[in-house]
Amino acid sequence: MKNYYSTLRAIFLVVIGLHISLYFFGLLRLSIIYDYLDYWPLTLIPMILVFIPRSKFITETIKFYSYAVLISIGLIFLLAHFTKASFLGTYSYQSSFDNLTLNEVDSYKVIINENNSVNLKSVQGTGYKVDIINKPGSSGYPEAVETLKGEPRAVIFRGVETSSLLRVKGWDLELGSKTKWELDIFAIDSNYSLDNLELSNASLSGTGEIYLGENLKLEKLILNGVYEITVSKNLPIVVSGNAQTPTEWINATIGTLNQVNESYRLLVEIIDGSEVIFNDE
Repeated sequence: MKNYYSTLRAIFLVVIGLHISLYFFGLLRLSIIYDYLDYWPLTLIPMILVFIPRSKFITETIKFYSYAVLISIGLIFLLAHFTKASFLGTYSYQSSFDNLTLNEVDSYKVIINENNSVNLKSVQGTGYKVDIINKPGSSGYPEAVETLKGEPRAVIFRGVETSSLLRVKGWDLELGSKTKWELDIFAIDSNYSLDNLELSNASLSGTGEIYLGENLKLEKLILNGVYEITVSKNLPIVVSGNAQTPTEWINATIGTLNQVNESYRLLVEIIDGSEVIFNDE
């Protein structure tokens, strides 16, 4: 029993270290603390038992089984977090919502000005869908405010007041390919997949990665910040401003062209002070 007890204690310490490592690697949210408190009979009581000195009431056998319970709960909760299991309190909160009934005739301007990350991509249909990025961060859960008048109509995404343990890295945003959009976004460490979208204007500020696909309908993209951009080989663009481009691209009077055999379809304007790197797909 003594050898098994020492082994279980070592495994328990490894599980604790795994939790801490996953948090610092940006994979595990602090909200798991709430989940452990929700199941306190299975977590706090065994935890107390393993730290109480041994006595005639708290025997080595009791400590042995307490370690076994804590290890099992720790591993189950880790798996449950990565699968968004509904029995955890963390995922009892509604984190996603959508509006898939936006008018195809009207244009809508997406406005985001938050110190968080945004992962944006297109989906078939109209409207939008938003959900949290299930990683630790400083962002609240999202909400949307829509204007009913004006052209374009605004869709403002903002974070609601959220407990510090429940905060997330940012939001996953999906925009319908059949809706006409404008983008005015400030976000950090973001990922934009701009393909199969109809955009009348787009202005992005902050940091992140951008993919410009061949089915992107956009005439002008304004960038202010630090970005790495991958460009589809089937999308002719011109870059205006200081940027690092592949050596095969051609410098012209209007800017830097990625293709010379076709007229450019997209102008990318780089604001002074930005650091932008372009790559071919």
